[in-house]
Amino acid sequence: MTVALVLTACSAPESPPAPPVTKQPATKQQPATKRPQAATAAPGRVDLSAYDAGRSRPVADPLYPAYGDPSIDVLHYDLALAWKPGARTLSGTATLTLRAARPISRVRLDFGRALKVDAVKVNDVTIEATRKGDDLTVPLPEALEADEGAVVTVCYHGRPKPVDAGQRREDISMLGFHVGEGGRAWALQEPFGAFTWFPVNDHPSDEALYDVAITVPEGWSGVAHGTYEGKTSAGRTSTFRWRSTDPVASYLTVFAADRFRMYRDEGPRGIPVTYWIRPGDVPRQLPVARRMPSIMRWLERKLGPYPFPSAGLVATSDSGMETQQMIALGPLYMRPSVVAHELAHHWFGDTVTPRTWRDLWLNEGFAMYLEMQWYAEHEDGTIDDFIANIRRVDGRLRQEAGPPGRYRRDSFGISNVYYGPAIMLHEIRKRLGDRKFFAMLRAWVQEHRNTTQDRASFTKWIKEHTGRDFTELIDTWLDSPTTPR
Repeated sequence: MTVALVLTACSAPESPPAPPVTKQPATKQQPATKRPQAATAAPGRVDLSAYDAGRSRPVADPLYPAYGDPSIDVLHYDLALAWKPGARTLSGTATLTLRAARPISRVRLDFGRALKVDAVKVNDVTIEATRKGDDLTVPLPEALEADEGAVVTVCYHGRPKPVDAGQRREDISMLGFHVGEGGRAWALQEPFGAFTWFPVNDHPSDEALYDVAITVPEGWSGVAHGTYEGKTSAGRTSTFRWRSTDPVASYLTVFAADRFRMYRDEGPRGIPVTYWIRPGDVPRQLPVARRMPSIMRWLERKLGPYPFPSAGLVATSDSGMETQQMIALGPLYMRPSVVAHELAHHWFGDTVTPRTWRDLWLNEGFAMYLEMQWYAEHEDGTIDDFIANIRRVDGRLRQEAGPPGRYRRDSFGISNVYYGPAIMLHEIRKRLGDRKFFAMLRAWVQEHRNTTQDRASFTKWIKEHTGRDFTELIDTWLDSPTTPR
């Protein structure tokens, strides 16, 4: 997620697992790959081996405990969605393959109350689920021991509504599914809100693989996270298919339905890139989008290989978000420096994800620092200028929203989690020197790909990697109510 930069210079289904998506030249259509499917290993039991890459260690969140359930680990979501812009209705079939993280007799999912449940099945057995608020509770026909699996299918429809997140930051006060003029729709959510459009274990510690199909009227496009696998048409509708072979946190998912035009490009090492932009916005937004490959190459020099098999940009109607393999930018955020920020998140946040929302700084501090570095090298000013500028506002931000490592729960995404940690990284850089510092950044993301991490693991790792103990410096910058000197 981006924030205004306060700088003096600017701001179904087959049984065998499918192989990884093959990288194709940008001018060629990627063929659809066969989907893996959880197989029944014995009566009432599910073989989960096809989805090993989606295994996580879910935990409860200290800030937003109402979202997510640490007793389950969803390995794979298969979402078949249909959007009718005229009626403003979404219908869907969500098939969740999950593992019991501990013995359970029921599955609790986050699911928006605005959507009506039509049917629920567990391993093809029809179940009577119960609802309370935004919780969907599915009793299991047979209790599961730890590491045993089940396939839960939910059919639903309705008019999705965003959720009031109770946050001070205006652009994330309402999260999840939004509908705009003409029935265009988009869904962005951080720290939660995916539950407004599909049943989900809505917490970053539970990452999963995804297959998403979005059916829209002819002339419309359906965009999601992951790699674009093409579209099929039938009658007056088209279905767009997306696949994530790397695990995705629910806040990094995206849904967008609009009259987009698609443009193809090629990133470093032949990585396919797609841009999804409304026709009227093409003259202004496409030139910015086409900066992505060069920005990706710049980030690769700093951080190592881009961590995913494809990349893209979808022009939504608000905010800026690092949704996985498909950054989402509203008109106010369509700038090269913001593209650099959101792409930096694909290393810091997407492939290495905070285990709980207490460690949002692991995302935003790093992305902010990379954005400032990009700006210094391509636009105007120096890193030292930028650090001096944000140091002047850091103290006020700590007073208003709390220290970056202990921010107030109503202050998610306030600039304190961007600026203070960015200054902290600069302090570490001054102590290590450029060569060791950027080698450290590169090693952190490359050694921890597709994992969730926290402050303790980062502090321990940086000591082991550099041979220097930065614990006091890190704790001071993250916990101090005033700006450290």
